[in-house]
Amino acid sequence: MTTELTIKNLLPTLTESKLQEMKYNISNTTFIGIDFGTSTTVVSIAAIQKNDIPIIVKSIEIEQKLIDGIYKSYLIPSAIAYFNGKILVGQGAADLRFKLRDSKNFWHSFKMQLGEDVGCHYPESELGKDSSIKILTAQEATKLFFKFVKDKIDQFVKQNNLPSHIEYAVSIPASFEANQRKDLINCLEANNIQINKQSLIDEPNAAFLSYVLESNLNNQIIKIPENTYPNILVFDFGAGTCDISILEIGQDNKGVYSKNIAISKFEKLGGNDIDKLIAIDVLLPQLLNNSGFTIENFKTRELNENIIPKLLKTAEKLKVQICNSVALQKGQKALPEIAKSSDCVSLGTVIEIDTKKGTLILENPKISIKQFAEIISLFTKTNSLLPTKRIEGDNEFVSIFNPINSALKKSKLKKEQIDYVLFIGGSSKNPFIQKAVMEYFNESEYLIPNDFQSHVSAGSAIHSLIYNGFNKNIIQPITSEPIILITTDNKTEIIDFVFEAGCQIPSELTVKNNLFPQFDGQKIIEIPVCIGNKNKILYNLKLYSPDDNGFKKSEPIKLQAEINADKLLLIRATAANKAVMVEPINPFANKDLTTNDRIKHLAEKEFRLSCARNGGEPTYEALNALHNAYEKIGLHFKAAETLEQISELFPKNANYNNIGLYYIGILNHLYE
Repeated sequence: MTTELTIKNLLPTLTESKLQEMKYNISNTTFIGIDFGTSTTVVSIAAIQKNDIPIIVKSIEIEQKLIDGIYKSYLIPSAIAYFNGKILVGQGAADLRFKLRDSKNFWHSFKMQLGEDVGCHYPESELGKDSSIKILTAQEATKLFFKFVKDKIDQFVKQNNLPSHIEYAVSIPASFEANQRKDLINCLEANNIQINKQSLIDEPNAAFLSYVLESNLNNQIIKIPENTYPNILVFDFGAGTCDISILEIGQDNKGVYSKNIAISKFEKLGGNDIDKLIAIDVLLPQLLNNSGFTIENFKTRELNENIIPKLLKTAEKLKVQICNSVALQKGQKALPEIAKSSDCVSLGTVIEIDTKKGTLILENPKISIKQFAEIISLFTKTNSLLPTKRIEGDNEFVSIFNPINSALKKSKLKKEQIDYVLFIGGSSKNPFIQKAVMEYFNESEYLIPNDFQSHVSAGSAIHSLIYNGFNKNIIQPITSEPIILITTDNKTEIIDFVFEAGCQIPSELTVKNNLFPQFDGQKIIEIPVCIGNKNKILYNLKLYSPDDNGFKKSEPIKLQAEINADKLLLIRATAANKAVMVEPINPFANKDLTTNDRIKHLAEKEFRLSCARNGGEPTYEALNALHNAYEKIGLHFKAAETLEQISELFPKNANYNNIGLYYIGILNHLYE
């Protein structure tokens, strides 16, 4: 017997009395879903009709101030600007991207920096320590952004005479780890956006719920034959993340079910990376050639912090235009033939960038289809999963098949066992990306929604209604990576698994009672908690002795760990039956770090903090400390550039002989 995949069938059967109780709660509540995107945020509202199903979902149009008026759209650019003494959020901020400077008076992509302990993300910020409103960290930018979103939601609810009691669900990448989720929850709660347990929903799962509802409304319902268990791979490729989730659907004695069986490893990979590679490989050479310079004329820092960021919006517009052009040609030519075309798209605009060498000018920036296809080929390579690097290794670009293979490996499925591929996220509309995924999963059926950008928000609103209204969670979340403790025994490193990948959330309590201090009187114990492997730190746990005498070497420390419904890792500790204060310190970065990487990130953290304390300007002491760190770990090019910066800002402390020796050493290394 075949069963249909619908929202109603996914909901467990409720008794009539329970249903009436839920209906009363629903009638007195407004259910909101927020898709907090790297580049764009969308807010949706969900309600239930008199016949219970289908649920109706609508994106909310949000008023956004421009410099010279008001703009209204359901798409809210996740951006903040400070201009002429005023703070603009959304489209008004995005419109100023060309005029302002990243991290100084324009902030974006702050979502991807949550969970990082870098001290100060924006040391040059004009909203610094002396401002009434501060934006020195990604957390502060996120809080300010959600203040704007919350105010607009409250305004919408009041204007439409909706119930003032609001229940929220917020979608985030499935691969976001506990440190990133913790920072986000803190930012939400700081704005009185209270979320219940499991009100955070993984973006691919939200997309799945939205697609189920959409297919129901469009009469394109997925059929589940008896005794079959189809696998759906959700390919969620947005501006900042490429999130892969694999779900199994089927029937059991309770009816139709859906469950997560694997989630990809977190990667900083998204459509923004395509923009950046276009800027570096295509627009930057055009800009420099047109202005009579070469890349060697500019320091890495100026390229990365001033020049390349001002090419990104142009790169994004060219990307969109060329994708539209290719999509129109697909009806007449095969994609491989189109990919060889030297036809160009251009904007007909002029780019002007002020630098220390003068003003760089590029008229009529352009890109050919062939160039674009070559750019995309670096993101769709399957023969090597090593990242593509540019500009002294500061920029790394990862293939979409890194997260795809990560999810497949954890699911223990072969690609031929994927029955459906659901495309989600604005970047998955890219015809070259779609072709690569379709060719890889050549035996699957492809599911493509009507609106890529509002889909996740709609699913979040559905989740808000079902979870907050009916107290039901259609898809039980799981962990994406194993969580491990790193301890030592007589200087021997011990790796101890706490939770395996795919652990169902909320987890059961895990107890570790075989940990001992290294010596009597030790007052602070540090334990790295890692994700996936020892090179990627989730938290650095600090355990503080409950009394002034410190820990005793003979008394074991007991750790109790669990992952709650929002995938937050909670750890409690006791020693000699006394509670121990546990402080989780965020890592320097949300990626694997070698020992040298950690030295580099710590030095750069201290440098940024010093700059922030000095009004955004570096001191000689801070630059010298940074130079010494680069020298220690063999980053000779960065060490040389830092010495050059010292010579420019502090000529009395310059050592031109050392600068020359560094560059000679770099050249000798290149020709070895």
